Amino acid sequence: MSQRNIFSAIDIRSDKIICLIAQELEIINRGKILQLIGIGISKLPVNCSKPLSLRHSEICDYIKVAITKAEYEANVKISDVFVSISENMTSEYIDFNIVKKNNVIEEDNIKDFFKSKLFTNLYTKLKEPLHSFPISYRIDNRKSVSDPIGMKADNLLTKWHIISVSKNYLEIIYKTFLEMELNLKQIVSSNYSTSLAVLNEEESEQGAITIEVQKNKTVLSYTFDSQLIGFDIIRIGTLHFANDISQVKSLALVEAESIRKKIDFFDKDKKQNKELDKYYEIYLARAEELAKIISTTVMKSRFNSLVSNSIILTGYGAKSIIIQKLIKNKFINSSFRLGSTRKINGSKTYLDNPSLTSSFGLLSYAINHDLEGEVSDVNYRKKSILSIIYKFFQNL
Repeated sequence: MSQRNIFSAIDIRSDKIICLIAQELEIINRGKILQLIGIGISKLPVNCSKPLSLRHSEICDYIKVAITKAEYEANVKISDVFVSISENMTSEYIDFNIVKKNNVIEEDNIKDFFKSKLFTNLYTKLKEPLHSFPISYRIDNRKSVSDPIGMKADNLLTKWHIISVSKNYLEIIYKTFLEMELNLKQIVSSNYSTSLAVLNEEESEQGAITIEVQKNKTVLSYTFDSQLIGFDIIRIGTLHFANDISQVKSLALVEAESIRKKIDFFDKDKKQNKELDKYYEIYLARAEELAKIISTTVMKSRFNSLVSNSIILTGYGAKSIIIQKLIKNKFINSSFRLGSTRKINGSKTYLDNPSLTSSFGLLSYAINHDLEGEVSDVNYRKKSILSIIYKFFQNL
């Protein structure tokens, strides 16, 4: 057992804590793959919207329960973990200029960003950078290229998309796993990990929007040319549906949440249900509001023309038949599908569950990325193709 290459991921969410354990396998003609060998889920209280706001001992117990279940199923004891988070993140764009004086551009020239003051100044008392994506290149302030490596230039301008996270939030996470005597390999944004799980190669390269309906919010992640180029947050999630039912019908939140889950799978066009009919209009009103805001947000986004080819719905609330229909109708000119996990082997019950995509994406990140700032993380050797994204970002 000790000789196996083991990867473990812990997804901290407002609805549950998920621990996944996978082993790396070498398959003839397929290369290396990940095989799921253990999963542990610890459900959080219905009224929980921010898990790390719970008492420290309480959230630690929830995490331990998930880990214990996964370790038992996998028959291994984990020591290293990748952790996914969905709170306290911000996004910004930075231009980094390199003077070459008609010299050949090398990979190290792009890596110099991580040694520059532009990057080190991102570490402040309030926040730290979590992810850095090189999303466009310009040669000599005029020519936009996809892959500048090997080209001669007087200067190279690289636009970086930076995702940062609250420093206080990070300290809580590090303290939590240090107390558990677990080595935290890296913290990853769930916005990013979800896109890694659900997008196929064509969608990732040609542009896609991942709509992740979480418990306390909905996240729109924009991917183009295999890079996460931006995201928007809508402060409506499944908890708002349950709250609406609870308040209008004077029900306990736990009961309202149970009703919400039943309506998720209720297709009024195909059958009648007198019990659920009493709550259907309440649910529908909130679903229509969410679909409208999603559509408006995408239309107003600077990335709309790049990413609206494909719409992938995923997350805790993605199983809702009503939400699926409403969003599909809002994007009738786009390809639409329900997101499921790709590139990992395991039970289809888990892999096809859109609620688990951010967790499985974390495993994909673990096997395909090194620590932030290393060559493999920045994806320098991009395909040598011209792309409209590079002209697009000249105007940002």
